[in-house]
Amino acid sequence: MARIPTDPTEMPTRILEIPGMDRQGNPTSVNALLPDWTQISFSQMPPISRSGSLSTGEYKQAVGYDLSRSWTAGQTPDQYIMLGDISQALQPELLSIGFIAQQAGLNLDSVALSAFTLVAKQPLNQLVQAIPLLGEFKVAEIAPVAGLLATKAAGIDVADRTLEQLLISHPQLSNLKLGEIDLSQYSMSSIPNLSSAQLGAFSDWQTTLIKDVPGLNALPLSSFPNPIAEFGNLVMRIDAIYGPAERRRTKTISGSDVQGFSVNCQENDCAYIELDDLENSGRNARGSLEGKQWISGKYQEVEGGSGCLKVVNGGKEPTGRLPFGSAFKVVVMEPDERTDTVDTALFFRFCSPCGCSPYFIGPVPFFTYRVNSPIFVGALESSSGGSSSVPTGAVRDGVSSPVTKGVTTAANINVPCPPGSTPSTPVSVGNVRGVNIAALSEAIASIESSSSYENAGVNACVHGGNNCGVPLGKYQFINYDEYAASSISSKPGGTQFLAKLRGGYQPTQAELFQFFPPADREAVFAQTLASKLNATSQEKDPTTGSFFSGDRLIERVAQKHFGGDYSKVDGSSTDIFGRLTLSSYGQDVLRRYREGGRAIAGSNAAACVPTSSVAQSSNSASAAPGGQSTSHYIQPANGPVTSRFGMRTRPVSGVRKIYSGIGIAGSMGSPVKAVGGGVVKTVVSNCKEGVKNCGGGYGNWIEIDRGNGRTTRYAYLREGSVKLKAGDRVSQGQVIGGLGSTGTTADPRLHFETRINGTAVNPYQEGI
Repeated sequence: MARIPTDPTEMPTRILEIPGMDRQGNPTSVNALLPDWTQISFSQMPPISRSGSLSTGEYKQAVGYDLSRSWTAGQTPDQYIMLGDISQALQPELLSIGFIAQQAGLNLDSVALSAFTLVAKQPLNQLVQAIPLLGEFKVAEIAPVAGLLATKAAGIDVADRTLEQLLISHPQLSNLKLGEIDLSQYSMSSIPNLSSAQLGAFSDWQTTLIKDVPGLNALPLSSFPNPIAEFGNLVMRIDAIYGPAERRRTKTISGSDVQGFSVNCQENDCAYIELDDLENSGRNARGSLEGKQWISGKYQEVEGGSGCLKVVNGGKEPTGRLPFGSAFKVVVMEPDERTDTVDTALFFRFCSPCGCSPYFIGPVPFFTYRVNSPIFVGALESSSGGSSSVPTGAVRDGVSSPVTKGVTTAANINVPCPPGSTPSTPVSVGNVRGVNIAALSEAIASIESSSSYENAGVNACVHGGNNCGVPLGKYQFINYDEYAASSISSKPGGTQFLAKLRGGYQPTQAELFQFFPPADREAVFAQTLASKLNATSQEKDPTTGSFFSGDRLIERVAQKHFGGDYSKVDGSSTDIFGRLTLSSYGQDVLRRYREGGRAIAGSNAAACVPTSSVAQSSNSASAAPGGQSTSHYIQPANGPVTSRFGMRTRPVSGVRKIYSGIGIAGSMGSPVKAVGGGVVKTVVSNCKEGVKNCGGGYGNWIEIDRGNGRTTRYAYLREGSVKLKAGDRVSQGQVIGGLGSTGTTADPRLHFETRINGTAVNPYQEGI
């Protein structure tokens, strides 16, 4: 689902999921944010940032009509783009008035005919050709025509005559135009069959602005005859951002449809973003796409345009790409290495039957990205090489963003300081107190963090209920964490989003990705670690009697992450399973830090009990009394696992809490099966969809006793799907309910738990 923005300059977005595979061969996926063309129209696109004009009198003879016009900063594309400009790309001339009205939710009975300026231009003989069967209607049945003739041909008897008969007998009337009378007194439905007429059937349709066709400026771009869509499916990762001081870049994927999309930057001002494969993140990762360069179109221009309009704007356009077809061009604008952000923009062109101008009408603000964000590239053409771009002579602005904005996907490189905090020297995300933040983050993440950026936990409260919120994303930041809250609130609509989270709202994946994207979460996590490093370096190590530094600093910060800022140094406190202590956790993080962080993510934690030992223990379970218990579980539902069992840290309180099961997404009502036989112990079946606190947050749920203190729980079950009662016997594979969205979940999913003597344990260690 895409989020409808509250900011009018923001465009709706959707998530594109890109499947992949990790180094162990396990399936993974990465999400990229794309425009949701099903909800974007020309009037909903961000306004243009720069005024301009076009005088095409010299091309009128070749084109056949006048393309001249002007545009003003602040206008949306429907106010300066004509139908002819988008004919090649979208084919609007094939649209009928009725289809546009239906899609835009217009009632033609209530729309004044004067709003459709194209009708006013039509001579009567052209109107008869454009509107199906109009000539067969009696003049009296066509109210605007009758009004025109009553004014302009008062002496002619039109009684009981069809319009076609009248024009044959009085050909001098053929050139009369409806625009000669006031059309505001008539509705669009006053002309029979106007709703069936195609735009291209009217004369001069090419010069009609999009806004002058009722409903067309509200028509989603996905609803045009040739809809806007992604061309290709390549998504890459922004590896680095470089400003205009760069020069001579030759591994480019930007250019134009004239020079190709591998145009070199051979001179100065080669600002660009460097791209890489999605899965290649880290010092030792290498891929076939590593080092590809998308050059900034603000600083470099290339050849563009075709046919009779090729020479417009000197035949030049900003270098860029066409990932969504030819309606507009996507251009990297200001890569700012000071903040690791980059703005992109759209540029439009003018077209006619004899050719198109270069893409030079812009910029229309598009997406803003940061380092490590995924970016949609589209189809990657084979490199031809040879041609070069030309510097535009642009000068870097004081502010990287354009005057107006499009969509911010991850703009908070420098995570805003929490409200009320004392400003200090910005923290380097490279090294703090001699510790590499990225490597430490990877070392910690490799032990315990959720593998999914899209997870959102169950609403939780601490400090006597004064702080309530939802754990968000890979590192399970509670939304009241100072750094996370500052990051989210800096987004358009972010303050309102935080307020909803404080009330227990479960965000969708699209909302989480929009307000707190993965790159921001990484930055917030790095900021949190940096703060702990700075604070801990001022504390005395009771073992050495000196301030914490070096390896001991890394160990202690890891211990604080594990057990909280006030946990005992080298303490023996353990997690819920007794597998990790404060001391062993710190030692394991140090080991992983030395070995390269996430590069060793697949290795086992030194202090963990091997999975095989736990599995062997669970397999020794005897059958549940009166039921059919097997030694291995089956999958409880079909669908992807969206949340996994594991420890999660609450950053503000330092409290460590376990996510007590696994989450499986699926379609509403799809079957939920008993993973093993047993006797129904607990049933809650009276919860309705959307009531979050029902069933203790579990919604409708069932607990099945399998014997020897082992139970399984199935939560969020669909309203009305639970027919079992306590004491019923179930067998493995028996359908016990339907997947639903009762309780705290917003989307259809199953929350599944395995418990031993009431304590939640990892379902995978129990044989799932």
